[in-house]
Amino acid sequence: METQRKMVQALLNQQPMQKNNRVRNQTKNSNYITTEDCHQNYIVLDFETTGMRAGADKIIGVLAIRYENHVEQDRFETLVNPQRHIPMEVTQRTGLSNEEIGTAPIMEEVIQHLVSFIGEMPIVIHDSSFEMGFLESLHDFSKVYLPKYTVVDTTKLARQVAGQLKDEEKLKKLAFLLGTKQDSLSGIMDCRATANIYKYCCELNEEMHEC
Repeated sequence: METQRKMVQALLNQQPMQKNNRVRNQTKNSNYITTEDCHQNYIVLDFETTGMRAGADKIIGVLAIRYENHVEQDRFETLVNPQRHIPMEVTQRTGLSNEEIGTAPIMEEVIQHLVSFIGEMPIVIHDSSFEMGFLESLHDFSKVYLPKYTVVDTTKLARQVAGQLKDEEKLKKLAFLLGTKQDSLSGIMDCRATANIYKYCCELNEEMHEC
C-alpha cells in the first residue's frame, strides 16, 4: 500500500508540462480563497497561455465546464487573441497558431462572458495558482469586476485524501486518475480529468467521515 501512496505523492509533486515553478503563488492580496471542500455544483477552469508568467504572458484559450451533481452540463470555450506573437513551442504544445488566433476576440471582449458563465459557483482547478494567477492578472486592464471566488485545488485535496486512505485499491484508482490528468493532451481532457479526480476525492472524503 505504501508503494501506491508514494506513487500518488509523486504524481501530485509533478507539474503538468505547461506549468513550472515560475507560476505566481497566491498572496495575501489575492482576491480568492482556496479550500479543500466538496461541492456538488462547480466550474472546472483551464487556460492556454503564451507562457508561464501571469500578467506578462497572455491567455490564448479559455475553457470552463459547468458541473451539476458532478455531471457535465454546459461549456464555455473560446480562443483569445493575445495581440502578440505566439512562440513556436506554444504552438507545438497547444496546436494553436498565430493564424488561428489572429481572428479570435481579445480578452477584454471575453472576460465578461467568462465571469457571467462562472457566476457564484466555486471553481475547481488542479494546481490552482496557474489559472488563478492569470485570471487575477486581468484586473490590470479589465474594468470587469471579478468576484471573490472560492477555489478548490484538487492537488491539495488529493494529497489530503491520500494521506488518510488505508485501502490499496482506492489508492491505486486515485493514482490512475492522477496519471490520466498528467497525460491529458487537450483542454477538454484536462478539465474532465480534473473533474474525475475531484468527484473521486469527494466520494472518498464522504466514506471516511462516515466511518
